[in-house]
Amino acid sequence: MAADSSAGHGLSLRSLIIPAALTFAAVLWWAGRGGPVVHGISPADRIEDGSPGVSTLDGIRSPGHAGAQENRDPQTSEAIESEDLSDVSFRDYVAAKYRFLFKDSGLSPDAIAALTATLLERERIAVAINTARQSSDPSAREAIPRHQAELESVDRKVGTLLRAGELAAFEVLKDSDIEQFQLDDYAGGISQVAPVSEADKKAILYTKLNYRQRFRQVLADSRFLRDDLDPAERRAAFAEVRRALEISRDSYLQEVRQYLYNDEQFTLLRNYETTEFADELEKLRRMAYGE
Repeated sequence: MAADSSAGHGLSLRSLIIPAALTFAAVLWWAGRGGPVVHGISPADRIEDGSPGVSTLDGIRSPGHAGAQENRDPQTSEAIESEDLSDVSFRDYVAAKYRFLFKDSGLSPDAIAALTATLLERERIAVAINTARQSSDPSAREAIPRHQAELESVDRKVGTLLRAGELAAFEVLKDSDIEQFQLDDYAGGISQVAPVSEADKKAILYTKLNYRQRFRQVLADSRFLRDDLDPAERRAAFAEVRRALEISRDSYLQEVRQYLYNDEQFTLLRNYETTEFADELEKLRRMAYGE
């Protein structure tokens, strides 16, 4: 199902740093509780002057960003503009990833600014971790524990900026890149047939993430991704993981049905998710049987 063409420059960011096998990458990272792969999401809510829900990015740009292109050497201007675009794209991505958190937080403008800066820091560290994991450079991989410690520290800092309910939302959103990609893919693909409201997107996303958290725990407890399992042990672990994945899929779709009163929307979502889950299960099966 095609992604929404309105994703704009977010798609260019996705093409730079997201692996091709989204779901397979998710399985690998879930076990290690690693940071997310970054991809672009077409933002529905951005931030201006610390206030959520306004369609502009100015509120999360760095201080001094405006006017920064004045008095530039023409030879360096193009490179700097390219860097600025990348930075804006990344900020756009972070604003989109946490749009529901911002929208529901009720924080003051100063608190929004502090939270935004901390989330930007968090996501940059997450990107560094995932880049290192995919690198063949030993020094990059050796730096992963340091980056992970930094990520945990920043996550704790985020916790000091949020109330209890908001912190619970952050915990499910911080590793939600793939689910958000899939939600945008689904919503974009049916936008001309049965558009999905932001409220329904939020309900779909949070419901799915709640069940995915349970699956991630089963996946971690099963030891399926450990290197020290023999073939029989891995196949036994796969049977457990398969049951958990199927329960996650069925329970998620059963619960989300109550949020989608439009039969066509739900049918299309069920078809989309059935395909995604089947693809994920097949990748797990291949891992289990060494194919």
